[in-house]
Amino acid sequence: MGFEKIQLTAEQIGELYSTHLVITGNETKTVAPAVEKTGIPVKGKNKKHFVWVVNEPDFPFMDDADFQFMGDVINACKMNMDDIALVNLANGPVSFPSISEQLQPRYLIISAQNLDWLPFSSEHYTFYPMNDFQLYCTESLTELRNDKVKKSKLWLALKQMLGL
Repeated sequence: MGFEKIQLTAEQIGELYSTHLVITGNETKTVAPAVEKTGIPVKGKNKKHFVWVVNEPDFPFMDDADFQFMGDVINACKMNMDDIALVNLANGPVSFPSISEQLQPRYLIISAQNLDWLPFSSEHYTFYPMNDFQLYCTESLTELRNDKVKKSKLWLALKQMLGL
């Protein structure tokens, strides 16, 4: 198969030419990026509006072992990093309303020791069906990764949220 037979989807072309795409002739058109940029630092493309919030002040996004654990969980849910948005609270001023407005989650998992920044009272390992999305709060991923009972609670919540 030669290069001339490769077909790209509109999304792939948008990713390749996220700034400008020059069309033959004198015309220049701008192609919108595949993922809208938000004011919140995000890892992932959020294709399935699945937002996972962590609080890892010592890392840009998270510790390697925690990232591997989260990746395994995401894969078990038949998703990948393109499907989620990973947000680290330690990367900047992030509020619950800004996450809701800018990332428009259908599913939101908050894995952080401190939940005081939420606009409602919440507890770890509790499932909250909200108006527009489903929310589940846990302790840090390090806590989850090292405790079988907590891992199983997360898995049960994910099965409920995603209908697995």
